[in-house]
Amino acid sequence: MTAQWKLDQQYADIMSDHPFGVALYRPLSDSVLKPGSVGYFDDYGSWNPICDISDHESLNRKRLVAPAEDLERAPIDNGITWGPMLSSNTKSSKVELSAGIDPATGIPVTVSAVYSYSIEKNTGAILLTSPPITHDHYYHTTPFKKWCKVNAITLLRQWPEVKRHGLWVVTSTYATKKCAINMWTTRGRGFKVGFDAEAMGIGKVGPSGEWHRSKTDEGWGEYSSEGSTKLVVFFGGIRFNYTWMMGKDLKPTYGGGQLRVPVTEQIPSPEQGTTMLLDEEDEVGGEILAVLPDPDNNGSNILLECEEYID
Repeated sequence: MTAQWKLDQQYADIMSDHPFGVALYRPLSDSVLKPGSVGYFDDYGSWNPICDISDHESLNRKRLVAPAEDLERAPIDNGITWGPMLSSNTKSSKVELSAGIDPATGIPVTVSAVYSYSIEKNTGAILLTSPPITHDHYYHTTPFKKWCKVNAITLLRQWPEVKRHGLWVVTSTYATKKCAINMWTTRGRGFKVGFDAEAMGIGKVGPSGEWHRSKTDEGWGEYSSEGSTKLVVFFGGIRFNYTWMMGKDLKPTYGGGQLRVPVTEQIPSPEQGTTMLLDEEDEVGGEILAVLPDPDNNGSNILLECEEYID
């Protein structure tokens, strides 16, 4: 795992309290990552697209079977406005403006409020977004699980990288035209941000509207999109894992699991016949979908399981 990928993982972890799915430290264009996208993140944290599950012509060219049932897409919500998104241990405090705003910060004197963000321990993070936020998603997860189960062996053979990296099927996204992200470990340091407005939130007034970050604060990544595209800052979906099983007893090669679910369907293999089922006492992590023959190791099997990361 590269240093960049570790940062991506760390940011996703500390922003996981927000109920919007997986937070992206490096936002992706919604032309690349969108509901229906199938792919994986490599060792550098880069998104590698495989297909769009809603594009039947593309699926056919890649020898993948289209979904057996219609995928129901929800109406797109374009009316969402967010204030600052903070990690759980990041503290905010309102800055007194009676003494004026330091010109060095570059924050306009016309802002309604300035807030300072800091941490006392561990790592802090903040996400700023420009309204409106667009929420695009599919209803239901079962059709996507069925699709992956049917195509599991083909995906494994044509894109063997998924055995190492896992496979994502994206079912929801939150996207914006412009955003800024900061993640830091310096304790007590306050990052200042000016806001054009304040609005009543849950029981209190908080910052809202357009934001202006201080030019004297380091560590910010600022992103903007062109044309009609937007930047995905959170995504939800299903992550499928291919876990190698040792021998015919089908014991997982990793430690004990957290969730035990019976396999309800077998996947046939042209070379090895019908795949085997797990013993009822075996335990693995995640929802088990099937046990597949390993195309690289004759006599071994791979467990296909999945976890949902849904907003």
